Amino acid sequence: MMRALYSSVAGLKTHQTKMDVIGNNIANVNTVGFKSTRTTFSTMMYQNTAFASGPNAEMGKGGVNAKQIGLGVTFASTSIDIDTGGASESTGKAFDLKLSDKNSTSFYIVNTGSENVFTRAGAFYVDGAGNLCMESTGYQVMGWQVDANGNIRKDTVTPLRIMSPENQTSQPEYTTNGMCTGILDDNNSNVNSDKGYMLNLRFYDNLGYPYTARFAAQKTGDKGEYTINLTDIQDANGVSILTADANVGLGDLWGGGQGSNVVITDNYKIASGMGNTMTKLANDLVTANGGTGIQYNFTSDYLNSVFSSSKADQLPSGLTIRATATVANGVTTIISTEIFESGGAAYTGALPAWMTGGTAGGGGTTINITKEHSVLADLTEEYQKGNIKSSTDAQGNTVYTIDSSMTRKLYDEYAPKVTALAGVPYTTGELQVTVDASGAITNITAPAGASQDLTNLAAQLQAATYNDTLNDHMGDGYIVLSTNTVNDEGIFTTDLPKDVEVRYKFGEKGAWSYEIVTPGADGYKAMFSTADGSLTYIGSDGNKTQTLRLSNYLPEGNPFSDIEIDFSTLQNLSNGGSSTAAMSNGNSDGEGDGKHVGALIGLSVDQSGKIYGSYDNGNTTLLGQIAVARFGNASGLESIGNNCYRTTMNSGLFDGIGVEMDSDGSTIDSGTLEMSNVDLATEFTQMITTQRGYQANSRVISTSDSILEELVNLKR
Repeated sequence: MMRALYSSVAGLKTHQTKMDVIGNNIANVNTVGFKSTRTTFSTMMYQNTAFASGPNAEMGKGGVNAKQIGLGVTFASTSIDIDTGGASESTGKAFDLKLSDKNSTSFYIVNTGSENVFTRAGAFYVDGAGNLCMESTGYQVMGWQVDANGNIRKDTVTPLRIMSPENQTSQPEYTTNGMCTGILDDNNSNVNSDKGYMLNLRFYDNLGYPYTARFAAQKTGDKGEYTINLTDIQDANGVSILTADANVGLGDLWGGGQGSNVVITDNYKIASGMGNTMTKLANDLVTANGGTGIQYNFTSDYLNSVFSSSKADQLPSGLTIRATATVANGVTTIISTEIFESGGAAYTGALPAWMTGGTAGGGGTTINITKEHSVLADLTEEYQKGNIKSSTDAQGNTVYTIDSSMTRKLYDEYAPKVTALAGVPYTTGELQVTVDASGAITNITAPAGASQDLTNLAAQLQAATYNDTLNDHMGDGYIVLSTNTVNDEGIFTTDLPKDVEVRYKFGEKGAWSYEIVTPGADGYKAMFSTADGSLTYIGSDGNKTQTLRLSNYLPEGNPFSDIEIDFSTLQNLSNGGSSTAAMSNGNSDGEGDGKHVGALIGLSVDQSGKIYGSYDNGNTTLLGQIAVARFGNASGLESIGNNCYRTTMNSGLFDGIGVEMDSDGSTIDSGTLEMSNVDLATEFTQMITTQRGYQANSRVISTSDSILEELVNLKR
């Protein structure tokens, strides 16, 4: 009877132990990464009351089994359900990481400060020192570091300090590629201007400092013909870097000897009080050598505007007309006139009717430039432009009137050149004109009742003519000042590139002016198909890219790289007079765009455990990799609390290096946590059976007690 009592006591104890395990499982039903535990029982020792005997053939008896009485139950083992994954909880936090195993169970490696232990709980954060740590304990997450080449070095695991000082920034890169895309429209006013249509290319040097290369696109010929010129390179403060110290000009960096002159005056500012110095340089140039051999230059566009009467009677755009003259006693006399292409070669094309007396590019041959002007012809042009108003008189006739301001303009232009008109005093008043069927003005008269002076003025204006020659426009011709001299004098706040032209004009009555233009060689011809507007070539046949040769900037210590600019998608189309062409750094794949120094703005973990830093310059840099541990018998690990395990002799040892998570197809899922794998249905069922077992054992004790009580009662 005592055996029954003690067996039941053992049963109570083991079921209580099982209940403790169930209680622990249920308590951790919401613990991140918790693995449930189950218990197993085993029988305790047995008492033999009779031993087994074998069969005896001589006696004719069979064998008898042993007579054994069990002495209860004992707690045999606990087993961790380590291989069953828990449910996934989506959190969206980059460092909430779930181990999704494929073939074997993996563990994060964390360091307590004295040893490496292992966990499935992937709730991590970055501490104040930049280390990746467990949220619950502060244990440092271990992994592999990045070598000098940016590759993972799979060596002994060390703490992942992903926000170290060196990881806070990303190294800059210089720009190596650029693109020019969009539309150039022939009807856009900018592409037809002296300054051209502006294109800016932003690029970086090797230290991440930004610069802007400024280009100008100009329509320079027939339909589909443009020139792309480099006009300046400026730093982040808008200051040109093409100074005398750079010893490099625009043509050294860009151009193929076929560009056009682009006005870049606005790129440079005159230093305070240096305007008179520029005028002095111009006067010194004129008076040198007794005032002989002075070269006055005119653009073909300017001469066309003055002397041409129709588009068919013009010089090609982009030519330079150079008049060599003497200056004596304030009188300028032209000795010879030559015409040059933009690249400097002599022009050998056809001349318009207002250029006579020699052949173009004659090397000293005087070319006469003359246009006959008459008031009637000038007024006809004004009429055809719609600048002369009309009205109806009392008899119903159409009357055309020159207002007093136009009359004054004609008088001021013709009186100094026409002797007869100079002797007639100017009288304010409107004049009337007669227009024939062809639109030409044939007669100028004073209105009825006008004064005699106004009548005389009308008669003289009708007869007034004069011949306009190049000598009459020498004030609009420019002389070229030496760039080196201008820079030596410090006329501009920033030195000019060595190959630009400083064009000085004396002007009328001392109203001097100047322009700074790019050299003729600073540019590439861009030809477009007249069939579909696509780029045919830039520079030469077959080329759709050109290189900004920044390697020429400095012979030593050059901070730049050459930049190859792709023009292949640039188009010449009608777009309502609007051009949309623009330049951008980088090629079509986003490569070679260059970078400034980047600040760390984000962290992410991929499925292999690699940690990447995102920077505000667009870079993404590998910062390290989380290593995992795997064991031959993961269930043999020892639980040490805080969701951590320690190796035992039966689990297998950790080699100190670990393995890559995706080596067997497993993954690390970012923004997700592994929850407990406790199954409440199973635990409640186990609780019921445990309760029934406990109750049954208690009934054995109470029954045994009753029997003993009956035995004691026998004495009564």
